[in-house]
Amino acid sequence: MRLSSLSDLPCVVKTADLSVDDLACLFEGTDAVVHCAARAAPWGKRDLFWADNVSSTERLLQAARLAGSVRRFVHLSSPSIYFRRRDQLNIPESFEPPQRWYGAYAETKWICEERVRAEPVLGPIILRPRAVFGARDAAIVPRIAAVARSGIFPLPGGGTAWTDVTYVENVVSAVERALACERRLEGRAFNISNGEPIQVRDLIRRLLKSLNLRARLITMPRGVTMALAALCEQAARLRRTQREPRLTSYGVGLLAYSQTLSIAAARKDLGYEPAISIDEGLDRYARWLKAQG
Repeated sequence: MRLSSLSDLPCVVKTADLSVDDLACLFEGTDAVVHCAARAAPWGKRDLFWADNVSSTERLLQAARLAGSVRRFVHLSSPSIYFRRRDQLNIPESFEPPQRWYGAYAETKWICEERVRAEPVLGPIILRPRAVFGARDAAIVPRIAAVARSGIFPLPGGGTAWTDVTYVENVVSAVERALACERRLEGRAFNISNGEPIQVRDLIRRLLKSLNLRARLITMPRGVTMALAALCEQAARLRRTQREPRLTSYGVGLLAYSQTLSIAAARKDLGYEPAISIDEGLDRYARWLKAQG
């Protein structure tokens, strides 16, 4: 059980299925909520994302409101809402939803933001951490490592796109800042990253080195890679499978197009400052993996 790692800490562990269980028990003596539960994947049925993300967030908000004691609700959203098939650098928090979303995950995370902002009595603060990695990561590094173990790692556009990542302990620091921030900031969203824009090829090289993995980096034309991803998705639709395709447009797009975030607002208003660099974070992650055997 993932929560077993909390057994040595001075805290009480309670569990509940946010989509079906009575959530009142979670709010006994609670004055703040940090909501980071979600279905996070580049592929899947929209109704599943809606149930696990939107509906569950609505139920949690309702329970927090009824408890009457919650004065701060920190919601972890996602920069996936910014994704477009074009390069974007130093993106600010201002946002207008697109006419067409590139996946149900991004769409439902934005709708969750709107639901959270609509509850001013709960003192909402929204964080958008970019590409979180670290101990127990089950989303980003495992996917990259799985590709690398084939011995070849294709890089759309040669990996020249710029990206941001965030070490998990820096995210924890941002959450602590959000919990303690001034009431005048309530309702706002803040981008969170390591503040170290890096080219994709350099990030992959550093990651493979830290994990002691070897793979030949192969340059692939960006358009060709995106076309292959579209074919993989179409094949999955025809098979009516829920299994994530080997390539997805969103997954390839994250490597093919530049996307970096401005964290100026988080620095200025939350006092957020990432303390752990990408290199140190990768070293810590590698040591953690080694300790797991």
